[in-house]
Amino acid sequence: MKRFSKIALIPAAVTAVLAGNAYAGTEACFEVYKNADDTGVSAFATKYTGAACVTPRTAAGATTLEPLNETSIAYELTGNLPIDFDDIEGDGTAGDQQIVYIPTTDIPGGSKIEFKITGAVFNGNANQIHLVKLNDDGDIEAIGSSDGTLDGTDTLTIITKDNVVGAGTRLAFSQVATGGELDVEPIGIKIANEECTTATASKSVSIRATEVVSDGGTGYSIIGGVSSAVKIADISAQFYAFQDATTAEGDVNAESTNNLGQAITARTEFVFDPDASKQLVSRKNQVIYKSAFYNRAPVLDRSIDLTVSDRLDTKFVSSAGPGATVRMGIYNSRVAATGVLNEQEPVDVGTTWGIFGLTKDVAPEYETYAEDVFDAYEVNGDAETNPVTDVTSKLFGAEYNQAYYAVTNTNTTTGIMNFNYAVDTNYTLDFGNEDYLDHCDMSVRSHEIGVNGAVLKVPYAVNGEGNFVRVTNEHDEAAEVTVDVFGESDDGTTNNRKVTAVKLGTVAAQSSVVYFVPDLIQDAVDQAGYTGADGGYAAGDLGSNANSNSNRHTLTFTVTAPRDTVHGVSVQRTLGGSDRVMPVLDRNEWSQ
Repeated sequence: MKRFSKIALIPAAVTAVLAGNAYAGTEACFEVYKNADDTGVSAFATKYTGAACVTPRTAAGATTLEPLNETSIAYELTGNLPIDFDDIEGDGTAGDQQIVYIPTTDIPGGSKIEFKITGAVFNGNANQIHLVKLNDDGDIEAIGSSDGTLDGTDTLTIITKDNVVGAGTRLAFSQVATGGELDVEPIGIKIANEECTTATASKSVSIRATEVVSDGGTGYSIIGGVSSAVKIADISAQFYAFQDATTAEGDVNAESTNNLGQAITARTEFVFDPDASKQLVSRKNQVIYKSAFYNRAPVLDRSIDLTVSDRLDTKFVSSAGPGATVRMGIYNSRVAATGVLNEQEPVDVGTTWGIFGLTKDVAPEYETYAEDVFDAYEVNGDAETNPVTDVTSKLFGAEYNQAYYAVTNTNTTTGIMNFNYAVDTNYTLDFGNEDYLDHCDMSVRSHEIGVNGAVLKVPYAVNGEGNFVRVTNEHDEAAEVTVDVFGESDDGTTNNRKVTAVKLGTVAAQSSVVYFVPDLIQDAVDQAGYTGADGGYAAGDLGSNANSNSNRHTLTFTVTAPRDTVHGVSVQRTLGGSDRVMPVLDRNEWSQ
C-alpha cells in the first residue's frame, strides 16, 4: 500500500502557511497585566519571536513577555460579581486589565480558535468579543470575532478572517473591533462563588486556548496556538479576624488579700502582677485576650469599604457560669506600660457589655460594628503597626488593628466570680448584602479562667450530727478556705438555694482542719442568707426520704494552696451502720 505523508493531506492554504513559517511554535502565550485607563497594549506592534513562552518575564518585546499581573479581588465580593476589565477597581475612575493572546505558529484564515475560562463566565460583552491586532496604519483591526452565544458561558469561539495571522502577533481581547491604537476595550466576566469566606479562602479565574483548528474546525490542529491556563483574576479573603492570638489564661484570686497586699473579698479579683507593665493578660478585674484584625483593602483592586451595616456577629460561650457580675468588654487600644485598656467599643448598638451563654444556642448574639474592630483607632493607646514583613504573605501591606476582648468583673467590691471555665468566642462577619459572601461561623478559645488554689468537691453531705469534711494542707504556707453550697430542691434557681465563697478561715501550713457539716450550713445561712435547707420536693417525689431532703447538700471547697498539696476526706455517719468515708481530691498529680 502506498503511504502518503501527513502534509499531503493538509489543505493547500494551510501547507503554504506552515511551509513559510520561520518559527513553528510549540505553545501559545498570554500576557495579562494591569495598566492605566486607555493606555493600550504594550508592544502592540512588536511580534514575539519565541517558539515557546519565555521565562523569566521582563517586559513585552520581540524576545520577552510582559510579566503576569492579574487583578486581585476580595473573595467576600464574589457571590455575584460582574468584573469589567475596562474598570477593574469598579469605581469608574481608572484602571484596565489587558488580556493578550500570542500564537507562536501562523494561523491560517478561516481557523477556529477556542478559549475557555474557569472560575467565572463571560459577562457584559453584548455577546461579542473580538481578537484585535495593530495593523500597518496604527489602528486596531479584528482578526476574528466570537461565534454564537457568549455571555453566561465559559467558552469563547473565534473564527478568524481570510488573512493569515502571523506567528508572534499580539492579539488583544476587546469588545470593539476597530479604532485607534488606544481604543482597545477590555472584556467582562462574572464571578459567582458560593462557599462562605474563611481566612484561607482562595479562588482564581483563568483562561486557556484549548484548541486551534484550521478550516473552521475541520482541518488540522495547530499546536502553536494552544496554551496553558493563565490567571486573569486572583481571589482571596479581604478580612482576617482574631489573628495572632493565644488563649488568655487567668486565675480568680480566692484569697482575701490581693497582689498589692490590699484586703479584698475573696473571688472578687483576679491574680495579677503588681508591676503594671506586666498586666498585659491578667489585671485586677480583667483577663485580656489580644487579637489582630487585618483588612487587605490596600493590596486588592476590588474590595469592600466597611459601613455601619457591616457587623461582626459574636457569641460568648462559657463552659460554666462566670458569675453574675462578669461581662465581656471590647477595647480598641492599650498603653502597654500601664496595662490600661482604652476606647471601649460597644458589643452591640447601645450595649456596652456582653454576657455569656452556656451553649451557643442560648448565648446572646451581638452585632459589633465591623469598623470598630478592623479600623485602627489608637487615640489614647500605643501605635499599632502591621508586624508582617514577609512580602510574599497575603497580610503584607494590609491595614492592621489590635482589639482586646476582656473578661471583666464589673463589681470588684461584692461581685463573686466563678472559676475553672473556658470561653469560646464564636464569630462571623456579616455584610448584610445577599451578593456578598459572609464569613463562615468560626470560634476561638479566647479565655481560660482558673483559680489560685485547689478545688475539692463533696457531692453528697448530710446536715447531721457527727458528719464532717477534713481538709489537709501539705503546703509550707497557710491557705484560706471558702465553700460554695447548694441544696436539694426541685428548682435550685429560686430563693437563695446556692451561695458562693462562704468564708471558713484558714488551714495552717502542713495541717488539717475538720469542718462539721451543721456548722458549714449555719455559716452559709449567716454569711450569705442560704435557703437551700428549705427542701423543695414534695413527699410524692421522694417517698419516705422526703423528710430528709432538706438536710442533703453539695459542697465545693476552694483552698488557696497548690492543688497537689491539698486533699480531703468526707465522713458521713449512718444510723446503726458504719461511717461512709469518701476521699476528696482535685485533679492531683501526686509525686514523692
